Amino acid sequence: MRRLIPVLFCAALVGLTGGRPAGPAKARPMQAGADTARIHLGPAGAGSDAFVAWPAGRTAAPAVIVLHEWWGLDAHIRDMARRLAGQGYVAIVPDLYHGQVAGDPARARALKSALQDDDAFGLTDEAVRWLRGQPRTARTRHAVLGFCMGGSLAQRYALRAPGLAGVVMFYGTPETDPARLASLAAPLQGHFGADDAGIPLRVVDSLRTGLAKAGKPVEIHLYPGAGHAFMHDGRESFRPDAARQAWARTLAFLQQHLKER
Repeated sequence: MRRLIPVLFCAALVGLTGGRPAGPAKARPMQAGADTARIHLGPAGAGSDAFVAWPAGRTAAPAVIVLHEWWGLDAHIRDMARRLAGQGYVAIVPDLYHGQVAGDPARARALKSALQDDDAFGLTDEAVRWLRGQPRTARTRHAVLGFCMGGSLAQRYALRAPGLAGVVMFYGTPETDPARLASLAAPLQGHFGADDAGIPLRVVDSLRTGLAKAGKPVEIHLYPGAGHAFMHDGRESFRPDAARQAWARTLAFLQQHLKER
């Protein structure tokens, strides 16, 4: 059943890393039992919308806040939210671009450049507040997960949000300074393509070193033969083997930190 309430993930830096955009993302069919909603975050006349996917049933469920790629809140990201709902999570995707979705790298770059951290983090805070107000998620654990631009935002948000139970970042440019990483209160899992020209191996190594120096657990995964946006199944950057392995690791991480305690 689909519920509609007034609302409305940065896949590849394809224009920067040599790949060609493959047109609109191809969403898979909705996960069985997933219910979706469009809701508004923040006060009327301000804030922005969000896409929410609920798991089947009416029992309490942990939640994942998904931060979208530089393309915006498109079909691919909505599908990722439905996939999380199919695994028993309430997934909410704040619309950081206020209804705008990019169809080409130039437009995506412009939208990304105009987005300020304070605005993105404010909407993420609103998503947390919304989850805290819902009977099914009010007392459950929450994580933040992001792709590309959203991966960077997810990590930086976790540096200032002590209430999170976990953070998963996919090929977002990371913060590597141990002094800043010291404020990370949630366990972090990172996924990076070994052939990502935008995030070279030395940057991934710096993230590992920075986490270790800050005394934080290090769970960073590198995928040989994969470049940027290897999870995006609607673009030429997609690498199915890496995507399957990364998704399995993500689900195991979320299970451990959101469900098993």
